[in-house]
Amino acid sequence: MTELHELTANQALDRMRSGGLSPVTYIDALLSRIEAREPTIQTWVCMDRDGARDAARAAERAYADGSAGPLCGIPVGIKDLILTERLPTSGNFAPLKDFNPGYDATCIARLREAGAIILGKVETTQFAGRDPTRTHNPWNLERTASGSSSGSAVAVADRMAPITLGTQTGGSVIRPAGYMGVVGFTPTFGRISRYGLLPRSYSFDMIGVMGRSVADAALFAAAMTGPDPRDRATLRRTPFKLPQVAVSRPPRLLLFEDFFDVSSDDVTRHVTETVDRLTAAGAKVRRARLPVPLDLLISMHTVILITEASSTQASQLAKHREAYAPGLLSQLDIGSAIPATAYLHTQRLRHRIRLQFEDLLKGIDGFILPSTSEVAPDRSTIGPRLCQTPWTILGWPVFTIPAGLGDEGLPIGLQLVGAPFKETKLIGIADWIERQLDPMPSPNAF
Repeated sequence: MTELHELTANQALDRMRSGGLSPVTYIDALLSRIEAREPTIQTWVCMDRDGARDAARAAERAYADGSAGPLCGIPVGIKDLILTERLPTSGNFAPLKDFNPGYDATCIARLREAGAIILGKVETTQFAGRDPTRTHNPWNLERTASGSSSGSAVAVADRMAPITLGTQTGGSVIRPAGYMGVVGFTPTFGRISRYGLLPRSYSFDMIGVMGRSVADAALFAAAMTGPDPRDRATLRRTPFKLPQVAVSRPPRLLLFEDFFDVSSDDVTRHVTETVDRLTAAGAKVRRARLPVPLDLLISMHTVILITEASSTQASQLAKHREAYAPGLLSQLDIGSAIPATAYLHTQRLRHRIRLQFEDLLKGIDGFILPSTSEVAPDRSTIGPRLCQTPWTILGWPVFTIPAGLGDEGLPIGLQLVGAPFKETKLIGIADWIERQLDPMPSPNAF
């Protein structure tokens, strides 16, 4: 019989709805898992054990009286950048260690309303920067846990939580999820409200979901979407719908060869073999080059990111300069020196490039490429952002889907990019791809 911590979110929901699993029993199993693994993995910043158990008892009553919401009884780990009423939110920044705003971010409020249980806060790099966290990679303790959503990816991979929330400003959902062999999903910019998120970049920040199946990630992302007057980017954006039936038509996909130019031999070979497998299953895959150089996209992202970050951090930096991690501090200093004309020119160029990518979508269902350019590197870095940054610039919906293990026994992911605000279609394609691939094993570092 499957151990409870191995259940996906949808598997746990099915058992709870049928009366075969108590939410209290499920929470206790995960808390025991965390207690056993946390001393080595170091994923959790703080836990709400009592609150989680109280919520589990309430979920049990809701199933008994027929009032259970669509996510009732499922525990979620929250990246320590997203505000929660019961727990402090520090952003891995010492001066904010005890900061508790007394309210939930919009995304958290919507999860609670649907019946999800907030289990605790997981590690993030400082303010979503690039200085690595203390968290260990459960596949190999000497390799990076990545970032900035390091704790989010590791908690799911190590079976501490079936679902976690992360944030992406460059590649911080897709990259760590790819390294950890879990599903990562970021809907289109503007789908999920960022109200209650400690900001890094006004025009890049997105909230995403990590889980162990496409269906899990899609279910929780859909529950958080919809307009929020406190985040103007969400206005006029209604929640997307989940596919009602499995996609039977194999997708038409565009593979960008540029990413093989910057990827390791292991990743290139493995992703090529995976694409061949999808083709054999009926997918139509056409190869192409990016409409603009990858180096240009990376440079554009850097200009916009560090300029906006220097603005979002200006007040804290003036008061607590000594508390900043060295990599982030360097970025903020550079960002404050970038002329406004350079920033505005880059934003205009971003708009023109988005139109060029939209032209490439004609006649196809999405783009595919490696999730990361290499398997998880050593602990001194969170890893390169080459494969994820272009889609953050566009603000388009993206999945990473586990595609097996490379030569070193470390996960490799396949990245799927869809058209803006076409999440329902993208979820169907991601589910089709997932069904062609082998299930991902559990990490075995210790």
